[in-house]
Amino acid sequence: MMMENICVISHASDIDGVGSAALIRRKYAVPLKRLFFSDYSKSSLEYVDSRLRPLYKSAITLFLADLGTNESLIEGYRHILESVLKGGGKVIWLDHHPWPKRAIDELTPLCELAVVGENERFCATEITYRELGFKDRFTRQFVRLVHYSDFNITPKSSKDYKTVGTYALSITSYGILKSRERMTARLRHLADVISSGRLYDKAVRDDAQRFKRLNDRRIDGMVKSMLLYPRAAIGFSSYVQSTAGCVSLMERSGKEIGIYINTSNMRGHLRCEDGDISRLASALGGGGHPHASGFNVDKRFGKLRTAAQKRRLADFIQVKIEQLVK
Repeated sequence: MMMENICVISHASDIDGVGSAALIRRKYAVPLKRLFFSDYSKSSLEYVDSRLRPLYKSAITLFLADLGTNESLIEGYRHILESVLKGGGKVIWLDHHPWPKRAIDELTPLCELAVVGENERFCATEITYRELGFKDRFTRQFVRLVHYSDFNITPKSSKDYKTVGTYALSITSYGILKSRERMTARLRHLADVISSGRLYDKAVRDDAQRFKRLNDRRIDGMVKSMLLYPRAAIGFSSYVQSTAGCVSLMERSGKEIGIYINTSNMRGHLRCEDGDISRLASALGGGGHPHASGFNVDKRFGKLRTAAQKRRLADFIQVKIEQLVK
């Protein structure tokens, strides 16, 4: 592959997405301007498409990493993939999230390589590591850290714990930036640092430390107003680091399930230490891993600006929990 012809679209919201992009850059020296980041919203995917549009005729090799799809995004992804193929390029998709059958049937035939669908053993960075044939010590070490983060496993080493926390806080802080260009620039910087063989640098560490103060205040406020149910504690807040928010809800309530609802992007985050929380996520239209999953809040619940709207959503989630227990 010619390195100047490679582009990457990866997940914007966690170290698994940034890590996957970093490994592809590390392997092929992909220019930073060819790294793009998206989430599970149409607007984010449309933004990436607009940036890729001038490149479609250049016979690019497009990597998609740590990005699953849902019914609302299939058409957008099909447009991107067909545009790449029309220009003489090819697509490689490396993911580990649950996929709708229609997405498997319609999108994977457009890929030269598609390692996709739910994977309970490996995150996307691990899949990228294996597919690209890395052998070096640094990359093995980094991939292990990403596994801890993505599967919600607490590292035994305090140094590893600090590094995973730095990733989580810094990337969450980039998600609240009002400009997509600024967010992309910060994510590219982190991917660049990792691809060069460093876990993080002073700028990333400072980003994490600055956000930690705001994160702690928001989590404290969320916990004080959390809604309690027999097995779950449900909290509402603008952007906080999702795992820290869910764990705080569980620890302060004594409940086995922590559910944090981001009222800015209408995304729900589920965490538990035992059992399989992905079953609840699936019942809510989402998915993920046994101990860390998520879902998009249905628009029928409104903007979650009032206590009544929040209670209505929380009660709905509780009904789903009761149904799964039965």
